[in-house]
Amino acid sequence: MRNIWVVRAGGGGVYADQFEEAGIAAIGFSIRKDCSQLKSREAFLSELAREHPNMKKGRLVNGASQLYRFVHEIREGDLILTPVTDTREILFGTCAGPYRYDPRRDGDLPHTRAINWTKRVSRDELTGPAKNGAGSALTLFSMNNHRAEIEAIASGRERPEPLGAESDEGSGSQFYEDVQSKAEEQISDRIAHMDPFDFEELVAALLRSMGYFARRTEKGPDRGVDVVATSDALGLDSPRIKVQVKHRSQRASVGDMRNFIATLRSPDRGLFVSTGGFTREALYEADRTPQGTSVTTLKGDEFIELLMEHYERMEPEARAMIPLKRVFIPID
Repeated sequence: MRNIWVVRAGGGGVYADQFEEAGIAAIGFSIRKDCSQLKSREAFLSELAREHPNMKKGRLVNGASQLYRFVHEIREGDLILTPVTDTREILFGTCAGPYRYDPRRDGDLPHTRAINWTKRVSRDELTGPAKNGAGSALTLFSMNNHRAEIEAIASGRERPEPLGAESDEGSGSQFYEDVQSKAEEQISDRIAHMDPFDFEELVAALLRSMGYFARRTEKGPDRGVDVVATSDALGLDSPRIKVQVKHRSQRASVGDMRNFIATLRSPDRGLFVSTGGFTREALYEADRTPQGTSVTTLKGDEFIELLMEHYERMEPEARAMIPLKRVFIPID
């Protein structure tokens, strides 16, 4: 029976597209050597402690355990899942080769496995317990507790009732990171199911909490501008901030970006918020705005970070759209 692993593609899944294009999964932990000769968790722990002498023991143990699993416990044929944060998807693939150290990726994610990526699945296809299980902040962890559901999704079969949530390893600061990661995933789910016009108002409310005077434009043809923000109440000061909001799971395309840039006139500043993220071509286009203008891009996870940072200064009506509660957690 094969094992099921989640391998995260860096913070926020930033390397997920690279994983898919290169046919790999990869992790780092800053051990700059081939680890195939390290045969025990203790050997990994010793090597990691040498690289990071000031790291707390709990983090060292977690990191060593995850790297040991990647090198020695993952087997060819195991099912590999990688979350894609921007599009709220999960990459499904099968391990297709042994562990390899790739020095060309040194300083990035040099420890690799060949993966045959087969499909992308929306997070919404997972049950609540499986979503929570996949929300761990660990770089590598098992999803075997959700085997029946995950295997059914992988094969396209009808899914059975879930048996329960995954219990991930780690404590202290790692527990805090897990809670934070799962909270961000749940906020992302809430935003994904918001009415698009409500999300535009949430964007305007966030800007107001940051000190801007922001209003949503009228419903209907908006020619690419959903929110307008200024530094004064009458909108007399320059520059104006024109905001385009794309509330969808797909990445904003280069065409979307060009259409938005066409609405800007010097000295306008543009803010493009896309819950599904941006294609590389769109980001390249954002760097090529006409003289006197500029565009700042904001992905879904970046929006959530700002939302949490400024949440307590937001209007009660806006907080009611995404009810959140501050929780204090003891850490190491």
